[in-house]
Amino acid sequence: MRILFLTFQFPYPPDNGARIKTLSILDYLRQLHDVTVLCLTRREPDDEQQRWARAFGDVRWTVLDRGRNPLTLARSYRSGVPLSIERNGSEEMSRMVAEALVEAEHHAVFVDGWLMAQYLPERLTGLKLLHEHNAEYVIWERQAWLERGGLRKILVGREARRVRAYEAGLMPRFDAVFAVSEQDRAALVDLGADPGRALVLPNLPDPSLLEMPALRFEGSQPLILYFGTLSWQPNIEGLERFITQVFPLVRREAPQSRLLIAGRDAPPALERLARGTTGVDYMGPVADAETLYRKARVFVEATRSGGGTKLKILNALARGLPVVASPEAAEGIDVIPGAHLLTAVDDDSLAEAVVRLLRDDGLWSRVSEGGRLLIGSRYVAEAAFSPLDEVLSGDRSRI
Repeated sequence: MRILFLTFQFPYPPDNGARIKTLSILDYLRQLHDVTVLCLTRREPDDEQQRWARAFGDVRWTVLDRGRNPLTLARSYRSGVPLSIERNGSEEMSRMVAEALVEAEHHAVFVDGWLMAQYLPERLTGLKLLHEHNAEYVIWERQAWLERGGLRKILVGREARRVRAYEAGLMPRFDAVFAVSEQDRAALVDLGADPGRALVLPNLPDPSLLEMPALRFEGSQPLILYFGTLSWQPNIEGLERFITQVFPLVRREAPQSRLLIAGRDAPPALERLARGTTGVDYMGPVADAETLYRKARVFVEATRSGGGTKLKILNALARGLPVVASPEAAEGIDVIPGAHLLTAVDDDSLAEAVVRLLRDDGLWSRVSEGGRLLIGSRYVAEAAFSPLDEVLSGDRSRI
């Protein structure tokens, strides 16, 4: 089958959650199908990225770096689309899509992310598939609820309504819509997606993590790890909460504990907070997380917003590093609290859960083993991506 794959960022390297998911789907598809990739990118791909593109096959891109600023926001109001759609609108991408469809008959168009649905031609033969990295409107509505007030709350609330309306309009255009979790699937059905055409393609961790030797409690340090993209607002807010509200409670019970923060693109205020807090070590970008996994005893994610499923949590579970998470952070992952990870609803219980894992080697071992077993049975491509096979093979009973 020939598939045209449209995605909103260059798929390589797998250095953030969206790229990891996109690349896992591409690697799975190209085992059996002929895939042409068209993508936006903020900058011209470097030598390593271009080597990957040549090895993959047919990968084409156009550079688009339009900022999130008042001018772009005003343009989005004028064009009647959400800010994110305006930022990712490209005449060159429209031309590339049209050319690719003229060059060869494509049996399916796979739209990777709601941002790329604007490039789906109205009249198109073949399957039309949408992969939603998140139920986007849920993220905006949660963020609007968290905003404290003022002009920002008004603007975020207005944008949440615009995103909801736009995303709802996408649902009827596709033969199948893939969500990353049952919760996101339900959110898209609430938005208007046909329940019979809404399926789940869960996010997957790095499969190589399951091949690594098991971690050992006695080989770790009383170190709490946060490793993720530091520019995303839900991550920033969750991390700020942990540093200022939760970590002092942990240090009161476990004075030798430390918090290690690693990740890309931290805003200056977050970096200052981390560097200025006793017991916190800020590392910034890290190419290889293995050293961090081996040293740390607990992985933490305290966000109360966002959506989808958290790749950082899936990766930690796959590696066997016990996780403490808020219910919102664990949302969408088929975990049993106490067996696969620990969850906590407020600052006190988050701190208590972290301290338990820092001290209790028996609990630590049970959670470590349980998390790895879950990932190995549920979150591998062969099991997780079977709905995609069914749709592409023409099993219309699923759609």
